[in-house]
Amino acid sequence: MSNTPISVYFVTLNEAATIAQAIQSVQGFAEIIVVDSGSTDGTQQIATNLGAKVVHQDWLGFAKQKQYALSLCQHDWCFNLDGDEVVPDDVARQIQQQVDADNCDALRIYFEDVFMGAAMHPSSHKRSIVRVFKKQNVEYPTNKLVHENVKVNGKVQDVKGCVLHYGYADAETLMAKQNKYSSLGAQEKFNKGKRHSWLKLSLMLPIMFFKEYIVRKRFLSGGRGFVQAVIDTMYAFLKEAKLYELHKTKNKP
Repeated sequence: MSNTPISVYFVTLNEAATIAQAIQSVQGFAEIIVVDSGSTDGTQQIATNLGAKVVHQDWLGFAKQKQYALSLCQHDWCFNLDGDEVVPDDVARQIQQQVDADNCDALRIYFEDVFMGAAMHPSSHKRSIVRVFKKQNVEYPTNKLVHENVKVNGKVQDVKGCVLHYGYADAETLMAKQNKYSSLGAQEKFNKGKRHSWLKLSLMLPIMFFKEYIVRKRFLSGGRGFVQAVIDTMYAFLKEAKLYELHKTKNKP
């Protein structure tokens, strides 16, 4: 029996450092699509050379860009990856096996962040996102500005193992991304009419640091874990601080 075909799609911008490794890790799947929003570092040519179908689309926003990429997929089962995410062989095999079994409508993938040159401790918290799915059973929340994970109508199963994520390679990169995401998150909350809370703002730092460093076991990764926990805590604090700022300045020129 042949494998159930799976379309893999990437949304990229200047991913030349990792896109080759990312595409090579999924070349066993039926189709690879790269939707690029204007890379200037050769990402498109690298992807084309590796056999991917490359399409240009000006940036629409995270959710709308991914929804567009999904619309280009030929097959019912689809797998979304970022250009800095690499799928180990054993994880790719599990994905194909679970899709072939057809016992669910979507698969939840776990991610291992490679930070300061190494993966975090195996027992620390791992992010998980639904990234493999039957396209007719999902939709992107196109009103969201960030954290645009699909909404699933159906049964979800977990995939064992972790996809390697190289997007938070160093402290500067991680902090820059969290700063950007906190601005988008604050704007999204503001657009929905949510108010800031002084109590939440004042307690955010100690509570979130305890969650990141102790509950999520970042302490097991030593100094790297401490740095990551502080930066992730700052993301939560900045989102609330920027929401406060938006309300404070909305009526000022």
